Amino acid sequence: MEKVVIPFKITNPKSRLSSVLSIEERVQFAKLMLLDVIDAVTGFKSNLEVIVLVPSETNEMQEFREEVERLYDCVVFREDRRDLDGAVNAIIEAEHEVAIVMSDLPLLTPQVLRRFFDCDGDIVISPGKKGGTNMLLVRDGRFRVSYHYGSFIKHLKMAEQLGIKATVFDSFYASVDIDDESDLLELMLHGDGKKSWKFLTEIGFSVDFSRKEPAIRRRSRKL
Repeated sequence: MEKVVIPFKITNPKSRLSSVLSIEERVQFAKLMLLDVIDAVTGFKSNLEVIVLVPSETNEMQEFREEVERLYDCVVFREDRRDLDGAVNAIIEAEHEVAIVMSDLPLLTPQVLRRFFDCDGDIVISPGKKGGTNMLLVRDGRFRVSYHYGSFIKHLKMAEQLGIKATVFDSFYASVDIDDESDLLELMLHGDGKKSWKFLTEIGFSVDFSRKEPAIRRRSRKL
């Protein structure tokens, strides 16, 4: 398996963080999380082809694409205006073997990815904390994705219907997809050194340990 697909969007990303991050901050944060994921993927295996799948090639996306492709020789951006399922399924149909890794998994490491890719199975599914599919390794071209609304269970059922072996890969670092404020806490606690972690600390986020349970807080905020 030599191809990794990372779906990514830059238009109004991470809207559930709008209470703590401005739109400009959310865009920058999304970009840096993508770079964290690419760092983990390329750190795991340098000769992989990494496809960043985008829904539209806006001017901002084009500038970012040029920047990323300068930084990483193995990364290419591919525009596909279909919905996520349609775009990913077209790649599976064409390639038969491919990994799909979400772009909002900043805690990923090369070591986690190595264990993920070493798993047996016609498909390998890494679930998110809220029942989604954060990473998916497809080795049978008959499989089709159906993201959103409990996709982890849906993907297991699809594999069962096809009669193919599904392996579940459990990892805390792969399970943390950043959607809301509680996820930011996980990143601040466990993401020291990551580009997205550094961004949050630079704009004033820290972890408050004075309470019964740790909580995230921001020193100052301008939305």
